[in-house]
Amino acid sequence: MIDAQIDDSSHTGQIILQPNASFSWRANLFLLYTLTAVSLVIGVGFAIMGAWMILPYSILELSVLAVCIYLCVQKCNRQEVITVKEHEVRVEKGIRQPSETWNYHRLWAKFVVKPARHPWDAQVVSIVSHGKELELGSFLNREDKVQLIADLKRVVPPAR
Repeated sequence: MIDAQIDDSSHTGQIILQPNASFSWRANLFLLYTLTAVSLVIGVGFAIMGAWMILPYSILELSVLAVCIYLCVQKCNRQEVITVKEHEVRVEKGIRQPSETWNYHRLWAKFVVKPARHPWDAQVVSIVSHGKELELGSFLNREDKVQLIADLKRVVPPAR
């Protein structure tokens, strides 16, 4: 998902990149609680019939599932913020707050689009400055990458 606020007259703005999240945190919790209830009912039923070893494995399975859901939601909540100002390009990456920040002088920074590595992949968009390269939106799908390229073209002033 891309959210862009760009001023076309000054070629400045902010582009926020986020992965497409199919399930919200609330929906994931509902799934986990439902599976927990079903699994515990089955586990307790087997424990009452004398197969008590099913219950600890059921709890272990649900614990692993909860950790996997948490990690998946964390990955889906990451975002990248590209801020283009008059003399600076800033890229911030993080989950709730920026955990990594890169600052580039706008005059020396270039946005580079490379062809896809595989026919099913999307193009690779990166920012290059002083021999260092940073990939942007590695989690975006093909349609979002096309939109990102269009938005980046809006912040790059036309050649004179």
